[in-house]
Amino acid sequence: MDALDLGARLAQLLATGRRVSTYKLATLDALLQHCLENPVDEHEGLRVPIPALAERVVEAYWPQVRVYGEHGVLRQNEQSRTGTVTLLDTVARARTVAEACGRGSVTRWRTDDPAAWVRTRRSVAHTLAQQSLFALQRTGGRSPRAAFLYDDSWLSKKVTVAELDAHDWAVDLFPGVPTALARVSPLLQPVVQQWWVDDVQRHNAAELDLPDLHAFLFGADRAAVARLAPGLREFQENRCFYCDQRLGARVHVDHVLPWSRVPLDGVRNLVAVDPRCNGDKLATLPAVQHVRDLLARPEADLQALAAPLRWPVDTDRVRGAATGMYRAATAGSPLWRAPGLYDFFDGHLPW
Repeated sequence: MDALDLGARLAQLLATGRRVSTYKLATLDALLQHCLENPVDEHEGLRVPIPALAERVVEAYWPQVRVYGEHGVLRQNEQSRTGTVTLLDTVARARTVAEACGRGSVTRWRTDDPAAWVRTRRSVAHTLAQQSLFALQRTGGRSPRAAFLYDDSWLSKKVTVAELDAHDWAVDLFPGVPTALARVSPLLQPVVQQWWVDDVQRHNAAELDLPDLHAFLFGADRAAVARLAPGLREFQENRCFYCDQRLGARVHVDHVLPWSRVPLDGVRNLVAVDPRCNGDKLATLPAVQHVRDLLARPEADLQALAAPLRWPVDTDRVRGAATGMYRAATAGSPLWRAPGLYDFFDGHLPW
């Protein structure tokens, strides 16, 4: 399957279809991430658990249900019926409860209160099945030939828990689709995020500062991961992960696999770096050697570092995302090695 053709079809669907909420954009973004983190052979299909998509959707909306200055909590859908509990309401209520218990980050909340996390994820998964997964491939009509990502003939606005149980709470991507989505994700994700920003501005009928709004909606929670800086500094023997120079008074915590591509906050993806390296790397893909060093760190050591803060390590997700991202990269792509220095990807994965 041609990745660019698939990406263009998706972009055309979302550009011309009626977007009454940001849910379809959130679901597509989650689907792109899932395909990156779970790479398969080029012509294979992939079973995608709907709760796994729901997990990524909750993670995406968690920072977005905060108050945005004088505008309060931003609307992300058209006016709903009075008394209707929306997907955003579900996430907002979960965050309110988590913050009341001192668990402001979604990472801390899902670790400390797994039962509440599972309930929320299941509720969001049901909503995705009834709304965005049901509508993602369609601008109208129910012709089976319209489906090009997965069979959605069993989904509907009234799909029941029993029907979801019968389908194992999963959708099956057609052969070739997972690899195509992974390959097109670097091009499609920025477009999805820009539409998301535009839709939020439209739903709130306000002139919002677009760069500031984009950072609010999609920026990493630097304050949360900064709590890991002392432990990472000690683990790295006070040396920058990238340049191996001694760290000074100011230490940054960086996502080696860029947050803008795969928002993974697990310790496996986090390193202590000096501000110069962090400011130069930004959101570029790192050199293969950096990824090899990242994945080689002993699991037991990372577990010991993360445990006092009740923070996940997420080795499997990070390893899967690294494989998916570099499989999707084309040979010759520039990879950041050090300030002002780049390698060129040779197309091989040494991990």
